[in-house]
Amino acid sequence: MSDIAAPTLVVHGTTDPMFPLAHGEALAREIHGSTLLPVPGMGHERPPAAVRDAVTDAVVRHTGRTGS
Repeated sequence: MSDIAAPTLVVHGTTDPMFPLAHGEALAREIHGSTLLPVPGMGHERPPAAVRDAVTDAVVRHTGRTGS
């Protein structure tokens, strides 16, 4: 992971039953300069409706995209 040079956003659910949050934290530590976005209440799934807008906004900010 240390050779990843691209800006990286690690999105990880706080209630993931397959990979606990500690896995996302470890991944973020291994990728220099990455950002961890822990998503409260999200498991091992795509972001549910309750947090989808917040995750989408974070991805848009991370990629530097504005509008369409």
